[in-house]
Amino acid sequence: MGKIYDYSAFSSSKKGSSRGDYSFGTELKYIEIDLFNRPDEYSELGDTKAFIEYSIDLIIKKAGIEDFVFNIGLIELEFSVDDYPNEPKLFDIDLIPGKTIDYSQLNVEKLSSIIPTYPNNLSIDMNKSTDPRNFKITVSFGNDNA
Repeated sequence: MGKIYDYSAFSSSKKGSSRGDYSFGTELKYIEIDLFNRPDEYSELGDTKAFIEYSIDLIIKKAGIEDFVFNIGLIELEFSVDDYPNEPKLFDIDLIPGKTIDYSQLNVEKLSSIIPTYPNNLSIDMNKSTDPRNFKITVSFGNDNA
């Protein structure tokens, strides 16, 4: 699987152009992250960001590209919780399908237009728990502007 962290280097490269799978990493900050149904100890969230490592498998037919399949490899979720009058508490949660979370907890959603192919939104239902095994996670790719 080819790893692509710099798209401009990838687009000018001929190597790997016939392969059907590519790996990417991108950081989401602030408004693209929705943490809801939080436990009481996470009531006052501060800075929230996430790094998502994902891959794209291309379904290729003779006539061209038929579909994209998105696979999440890792979500690094970082956020702070206001603990007035003390300093904010920092939390760093690694959500790894098959290790820290079950594959059934992760939903990958393709919006109406999947180009551009990077994640547009991360939504996590915490189910009033601090344990990642109770989370329901949705990563949305593309955008709704058709």
